[in-house]
Amino acid sequence: MSKSPVDRRLHHRKQHMTKVIFEDELGDGLFYVNSTDVSLGGVFLESDIPVKVGTMLLLSFVLPDHKRPVRVTGQVVRMTARAKETSSGIGVRFLGLSEMAKRRLEEFLNSNSKNP
Repeated sequence: MSKSPVDRRLHHRKQHMTKVIFEDELGDGLFYVNSTDVSLGGVFLESDIPVKVGTMLLLSFVLPDHKRPVRVTGQVVRMTARAKETSSGIGVRFLGLSEMAKRRLEEFLNSNSKNP
């Protein structure tokens, strides 16, 4: 019996809808999309922009109670197509989080903060 994707997650996810700015590893354009949730391991982005699994991205997004954005490098680990009750999107795994980014994410994930 195989585990569902939720069972395989290493990190607790928290809903967080915010604008995310990303550019791909080649620096080909800036894209503005919305996140749906975030964890210490990554973020899910609502988007139908075609990005190949394995593509490296530079991401920037703001967490509640902070004015300065978190800037991280990530890798696309999955793409989902629009289904009846879900939106299409991009699953991104964070790579090499800086200590500051990790600390800010941990503070948010352990807080009662909600989207403004």
